[in-house]
Formats: sequence, C-alpha cells, structure tokens
Amino acid sequence: MVQFTIALALRDKSQSSRDLAKIKHRLVNLHRNENLSGDYLLHVNPKGKVPALTSKSIPAPLTDSLSISYWVCEQHPSLIPEAHRTTIQRLLSQLHHIQAENNPNPAVDDFLARNDISLEHRHALEYKRDCDRKQIEPDLDNGYEDGMTDQARQLFSEVLVEYQKFNHGGMWIFGDKTGPTVLDAHIVAFTARLIDIHLEELVPPQLQTYAKAIMELPEWETVMQGMPTVWNPSLGPID
Repeated sequence: MVQFTIALALRDKSQSSRDLAKIKHRLVNLHRNENLSGDYLLHVNPKGKVPALTSKSIPAPLTDSLSISYWVCEQHPSLIPEAHRTTIQRLLSQLHHIQAENNPNPAVDDFLARNDISLEHRHALEYKRDCDRKQIEPDLDNGYEDGMTDQARQLFSEVLVEYQKFNHGGMWIFGDKTGPTVLDAHIVAFTARLIDIHLEELVPPQLQTYAKAIMELPEWETVMQGMPTVWNPSLGPID
C-alpha cells in the first residue's frame, strides 16, 4: 500500500516527487524473523511490525502503513485533496481496522529462550511480546471471520458510493480531474490482496473492474513486478 502510494505520487515531476524518489527501500524478511532483530526493534520499530519509515526529517520512526502514507500525503498534498479529506480518512481508518494484525509471533519466545542476545535486545523482545499480548486475539468461534468479511463488504459499499458519485467514467475514485488519491492506492492494493486469497466476492464487480484497470498501469507493475501480493514457496526465495 505504501509503495503504491509513493508510486502514484511519483506520477508528477514536482520537487516533492523527486524527494520521494530518493527513499531507499529495505526488505525485512518476516520468514527469517528479521523484524525481531535487535537492530530493527531498537532502531526502527519497537513493535516489530512492517512497514516502517525512518528519516532524519521526522522525530520518530513511522511504524504502520497508514501513518507512512499520510506522511507521503504531506509531501504530496494532491493525494489527499481537501474536498475529500474527511471521506478519505474515514474510509482508510475502516480499511486498516479490517487489516489489523492481532496474532502474536511465537518466534519472540524462541528468541527470549536464547542465551546469546544482549540485554537491550531482550528488553526489546519483552516489550514486543507485551504489546502483542495486549492486543485482543480473534475469537473464531464467535464469528470473528464473519465480522471481518462484513466489515470489508461495508467498506466497499461506502467506497462504491463515492466512486459512483464522482468517477464519471474516469479511472480514479474521485474522478480524473481530482486524479489519484491515497484512497485509490490502498483500495486497489486491498482488492488485489483479496483477489489473491480468493475473496474477490467481497468486492463489488464495479470496483473489481476499477481496480483491475489500475493494476494495468506501469506504476502498479513497478511496485509489484509481476508478483502477487501473497508470497508462496513456488515463487522462490524472497530475496
């Protein structure tokens, strides 16, 4: 979501876009628990989540995709036009509530059982473990999955209202005069994920068509490089 937000910002050649182009991307391999390393927990994101953004120009690392995307919007305000700001923020809040990660990582306890980690690293792991435990774990027996799918359907129904109100046959949710927004970036990425995990029935047909058209753009190809949103072993090594 963040990378596609940046890619859409780079469509124009303003100074702010040129500055965004200087961002360096570093892969954090979750399958190898690189997000639990001492360097990552102590200097990047103490909660051990991805994505994260660090910069000398911001007082503290940004540690989730929504806050990073809003930072990108500060550099490139056209991604969150004032006329639609409240709607965009409301819908993005709904989307990221659906996507919230609630499952503790069992590898944390494996790291804590080791005797070869520093005291600082141990304290950082304990902090992450405490953060994970404070989150409410999903109760699948009480309809958690049904609730999440209902939330996704509700989100898309509200996005569809905006699309039908403003699109007027264009490419973007709020129409081609407004152009791409951060909402487009996140909705398209979320739709792509649902398609990849075979839950496309949650997405209204009109929004599937909209998202698939945007996924044909070079900006999407630049970010995804022909890969799906979900890794599987048949794709080979991550790095």
